[in-house]
Amino acid sequence: MSRVGLLIFYGVLSAAFAYYEYPYNWLSIALSGATKFENTPDQVAKDNYRSICKRFSGLNPRQVDMCEKYPLLIPAVARSAREAIYECQRQFKFERWNCSERFDVYPNTSVDGLMFQDFMGKTLRGGNRETAYLTALTSAGIVHAVTRLCSSGNISECTCHNRPASLHFVDTSTVNEVRHQVIQKVSPKSRFVWGGCSDDATFATHFSKQFLDLYDQEVFQKSGEAKYLTNVHNNFVGREAINQNMRRHCRCHGVSGSCELQTCWLQMPKYKEVSEMLKQRYNHFAVQVSKKAKRRLRRKDKAERMTPLRGNEMAYVYRSPDYCNRNDALGIIGTSGRECSITSYGPESCDLLCCGRGYNTRDEIRTIRCHCKFVWCCQVKCKECKEHVQIHTCK
Repeated sequence: MSRVGLLIFYGVLSAAFAYYEYPYNWLSIALSGATKFENTPDQVAKDNYRSICKRFSGLNPRQVDMCEKYPLLIPAVARSAREAIYECQRQFKFERWNCSERFDVYPNTSVDGLMFQDFMGKTLRGGNRETAYLTALTSAGIVHAVTRLCSSGNISECTCHNRPASLHFVDTSTVNEVRHQVIQKVSPKSRFVWGGCSDDATFATHFSKQFLDLYDQEVFQKSGEAKYLTNVHNNFVGREAINQNMRRHCRCHGVSGSCELQTCWLQMPKYKEVSEMLKQRYNHFAVQVSKKAKRRLRRKDKAERMTPLRGNEMAYVYRSPDYCNRNDALGIIGTSGRECSITSYGPESCDLLCCGRGYNTRDEIRTIRCHCKFVWCCQVKCKECKEHVQIHTCK
C-alpha cells in the first residue's frame, strides 16, 4: 500500500474510533494506574490530576466534573474500586457468579487518552441482583476509602469529626461482630470522654452521592427506566451500611486496669465486615421492582406495591441469569472448569456449581507445610510433606 493509501486508511480508522461510542463505567479507573498516584496536597499535584480527568474514558460527565473539583480523591476512588472487586470475589468465591466477567477493551481517541477497559461493566448495567450488590458495595467502598483519607489528614476538604456524640453509632461494649465473635465488654457505667480521631463519613458520603448518583438521576428523569433509580437506591444502601454501623471504641484508664475512665472515639466497620453485611442483604433482602417508575421505585409484587423500599433492602429490576453457560454478550464466563466439592451441600457442591453437567476428577500430589514447630526466638520451622488429593472440576 502506498504512503497516501496508508494515510487514508489511518484517517478512516481514526474517524471510525472517533464516532464509536462506548458505555460509561467508572470502575475502569481501577485498571488505569490511578491507584499509584501519590496524594501530595499542593497546587501542582492538583493541576496534574485535573489534566488527566478527561483521559479516564469510563467517567460520565458528572464524574469528570467531580474529578476536576476533587482531583486528590481520585487515587482513593480507584483503590476503592479494586478493594470492592476483591471483596466481591471473596464473598462469591464458591457461587456460580463469582464476581468476574469477560469485558471489552476499547481504544481512546483523545490526546494521550487511557485505553478504556469495560471492567465489570456488563454486570453494572445488568439491572439484576448481582448489579444491586456490586453497586452497593462500590458505593460503600468510596465512602470507606475517602473517610480513611480524611482521618489521615492528607486532604484539606475534611478531617476527623469534632462532635462524634452527634452521630449515630453502635457501642462495641454490647455489639457482636459479623462473625459472632463477642467483643470484650466494658462496663456501660464507666465514665468516658471523647478523644482521639473519630472517623467522619459526612464529606465522603456527600462525595459518593455526587459522584455516583447525579448522572443516573439525570438519565432517569429523561428515560423513566427504573434501573437507573435502583442504582441510586443501592448506592444509598451501601453508604448507610457504613453510616449506620459506626462503632464506638474505647481505651480504659485507671489503676490496675480498673477502667474508671475511658477515652472513646468512633470508627467505621472494616470494609470486610461491610461486604459481609451487604452479602446478607443480597441473600435475604433483595427486592424486585417494576421496570417503570415515576418518582419512586415500586415493588413488583402487587400485594406489597404500596410498601416503600427500606434502607436495608437492595433493589433490582431483572431476574438474574443462571450463570451456568458462557455468554459473551452478557459477559458470563460460565462454570465449566471451575473446581467443585463432592462432599459439600452448599453452593460450591458439584451438583449445584456444575448445573447438572457432571464433573471431571483428576489426581494431584501437592506439597504442603507440616510438622511446624516454634523455635525460640522467633521463628516457625516446618517440614514439607506430600499429599495425594483429588480435584473435581465442572464439565
